[in-house]
Amino acid sequence: MFVTQFWTPMEVKQVMGYALYLAQTGSKHPDAKPLAGFGSAGVVEVVDDFVRSTYRAVYTVRLQGVVLRAPCLPEEVEEGEQDATRRDRIGEAAAAARLGDSRGARREAERRVQVKRKFAHREGSGNVFKDLDPHSPEETLAKAELTAKIAEIIASARLTQAEAAKILGADQPKVSALLRGHLSGFSTERLFKFLTSLGRDVEIVVRMRRSSRGRGHLHVVSA
Repeated sequence: MFVTQFWTPMEVKQVMGYALYLAQTGSKHPDAKPLAGFGSAGVVEVVDDFVRSTYRAVYTVRLQGVVLRAPCLPEEVEEGEQDATRRDRIGEAAAAARLGDSRGARREAERRVQVKRKFAHREGSGNVFKDLDPHSPEETLAKAELTAKIAEIIASARLTQAEAAKILGADQPKVSALLRGHLSGFSTERLFKFLTSLGRDVEIVVRMRRSSRGRGHLHVVSA
């Protein structure tokens, strides 16, 4: 998986982290699309706008077990500029060049088992939110897991966002924001209520850690 990152607001990191979490679980972010110019290379981008800047995460799942990082520079956009125009012009060449390098890294990884010298890399922790930012990663991952379940239920019931919003007792823009990974605006308690509103039972189990050392962990298990 190839991730570009620079200084990024927490809200954007959550959206991009949610997209990468979905990729890890075999799902796809609502805004994920193939990056133009790479054909069937498995290169995907997710774009998010925040405070007059546009950010993009570009990744490929073909580099299994490898995380490569490079700077991603946000660019301010002109007022009134259309989203399609923004996405075409912001960072296109830079993203293409970096992903070209990532394909070279893949060949090196296949030949030598691990990527060496040319690229800085590290093994992921298993929690993409911890890899992006250490602030409350377990809680954010739990929110992502709950949100993914909510999205799965909405999709399986073939509900529109307006219909889902009515069931959840929320505004449609809020539902749209949630399904795209804007997790900071929702508490875990509210996500539990969303699940019960969708006809699901939520059980909370508290048990002793196998090891007596350190803090406990928050984990969501779907039946």
